[in-house]
Amino acid sequence: GSGQGLCSRSSTALARVNKGGMSRMAKDDVESPPQPEVPLLSSAKTADASPEKEQSSQRGGAGEKSTVFKAVLLCLVVVQNASLNVAARRSRVVAEIEEERSGCGYKSTTAVVVIEVSKVFMSFLLFTAERASEFGIAPFTAIANVAQVTYANPIECAKILVPALLYTVQNNLLLVAADNLEGPVLALFGQLKILATALFSVILLRRTLGARRWTSLFALTLSIAVVQVSQMQSKSDEGDEGSKNMALGLAVTCLISTISGFSGVYFEMVLKGSPISVWVRNVHLASFSAVVASAAVYSADWEHVRRCGFLAGYSPSVWTYVAVQAAGGLLIAAVIKYADNILKAFATSVAIVVVAVVSALFYDFQLSELFFAGASGVIYSVLLYGDIIKEIPACQLCPPFLGGVNPADKALE
Repeated sequence: GSGQGLCSRSSTALARVNKGGMSRMAKDDVESPPQPEVPLLSSAKTADASPEKEQSSQRGGAGEKSTVFKAVLLCLVVVQNASLNVAARRSRVVAEIEEERSGCGYKSTTAVVVIEVSKVFMSFLLFTAERASEFGIAPFTAIANVAQVTYANPIECAKILVPALLYTVQNNLLLVAADNLEGPVLALFGQLKILATALFSVILLRRTLGARRWTSLFALTLSIAVVQVSQMQSKSDEGDEGSKNMALGLAVTCLISTISGFSGVYFEMVLKGSPISVWVRNVHLASFSAVVASAAVYSADWEHVRRCGFLAGYSPSVWTYVAVQAAGGLLIAAVIKYADNILKAFATSVAIVVVAVVSALFYDFQLSELFFAGASGVIYSVLLYGDIIKEIPACQLCPPFLGGVNPADKALE
């Protein structure tokens, strides 16, 4: 009996303890919820924040790489355009001398064919390199991919026919202009394409330029005019030994600028609105252009080709022009794809200074105070378009359309 009572009392006591403990646990759950330890909370926050910081860091690194990549592309465009104008003029001067000597100077139509065929091979090479780096695809597989893309997207490929025709006409006209204008003058007149590019960008791409960019366009045009006035004051026997016809050269260059502005913006629309690789697009463009250029050879210079040969008169200066022009077409396509068409045109305008310096050093081109004033205006226009003027402390108080700091932006800072 006593054992049974002891067990009963023990059970009762244990029940009370359990009940009391559970009551206290319930009470604690209501009144004082358990808090996680501080180190664990900090670790949790760190763990949560770490991916965001890492992603932010990756985005920042990618943005920096993108900016550097665009800057490199634009610098290459400056070098290419400076070399292009000098080489174009020099090749035509040599061709004129060779034509007088033997009657077999090189023809511009044949040069355009060689340029476009070179672009086809270069585009294939770059497309193969792109595919090999991303997917490890062999060269012959890359060629098959181009054929497959072409067959699967006939409408997209047909869009390239318009710029192919225009670029072929433009490249032939460029050598006609180089027959009549010296390198720096050719480069200056060629900058008229900036206005054409801006206008077609507004019309076709619905792009808004703003007061600052319109001011920079006006300043650039005015600066080019100032430099041109300085060259009109020079003597006729100054400069290189080639022929010069300012009026014809200006008329041809105006036509080139209009074609260049429209075809550049149109090609930008095609590139940015299509999933097809930029290098495949250039294969299409160069292939179509080669066909059109070959037709021009047959219609205009076939008798000369039969008499002298297709590559007659191809001196080192001609091959230099071909190489610079072929590489430049692909370079400009890359800039259009990854940067901005108008920004590319402004980078091209910087080449004016390079062309003038090279021509003065090697081809007796005469510089003047007006030329340097115009060149300074070109540089200012480039900085204004890129919104870099406001980074100069002395210029921060200028009106925003002249490059100063916008009061609204300053308030946000």
